Amino acid sequence: MTRLKKEDIMDIIQKLPAYEADLVRKTGLSLKEIASRSIEDGEEKVRAAIGSHTVAVVPITLGQGVIENFVEAVEGILIHIGVNAFKTRDKDIAGLAEGIEKGADIAFLADDNRFIALNFPSRRVIDNVEATAKGYVSALEAMAGDLSQRRVLVIGGAGRVGWNAVLCLKKKGAKVAAFDSNQDRMESLVKGHEITVERNLEEALSRYTLFFDASPSANIIQAKHIKPETFIAAPGIPLGLSEEAYFLVKERLIHDVLEIGVATMFVHASCV
Repeated sequence: MTRLKKEDIMDIIQKLPAYEADLVRKTGLSLKEIASRSIEDGEEKVRAAIGSHTVAVVPITLGQGVIENFVEAVEGILIHIGVNAFKTRDKDIAGLAEGIEKGADIAFLADDNRFIALNFPSRRVIDNVEATAKGYVSALEAMAGDLSQRRVLVIGGAGRVGWNAVLCLKKKGAKVAAFDSNQDRMESLVKGHEITVERNLEEALSRYTLFFDASPSANIIQAKHIKPETFIAAPGIPLGLSEEAYFLVKERLIHDVLEIGVATMFVHASCV
């Protein structure tokens, strides 16, 4: 996972009501509903799951250590969507043991390399990378409408989130094109798939109106690339839009730091 900075997440809990209102205005769906749309019959399954699972959020000190406010932000997002969640007082193995001893059947934990939800009874492991891709595709579909047979450009398509988004969009029936600065890896990934590889990002940005931006690069989408019919789902950090482009498309843009990914992780850990 991208290593966040404490500045990225320090106000997440306080801003959740405003974030939720903004999401509903853009997509017509709440955070829980967007996450639920990432699985078949999700809303019914999630209603049942929320009442039957307890989640422990465990601080992990391995590597560069716990990001300040990260565990609290994850706990707050889960509670916001109705989950019985708690942060363990202990860290690492002791924290995991505490979670189990206090009745949790799912644990959320992250180190420098992975952020996962672990369902103990089913032994299911859900990675934030895959969950974020699926959640953001659901959000893009809710905002822009049915994606079947529509052209979508995935920027950063050879990355972990980007490639998972490519596969998810294909399942939705979208006509997917992908760009990545690592052209060799992109070409290798698309073998056996009906996916267009774009080699010139500047030229490609002028031809699409649906973007999934999973790139870690800033300022790659400029004002000249924004049309009235442009919609963007952008899980990448930092946000890849210039300031002018952002103001042109902000009402047709989905971007957050943790919210959609965390909510979708719970849905897949508890329901799939």
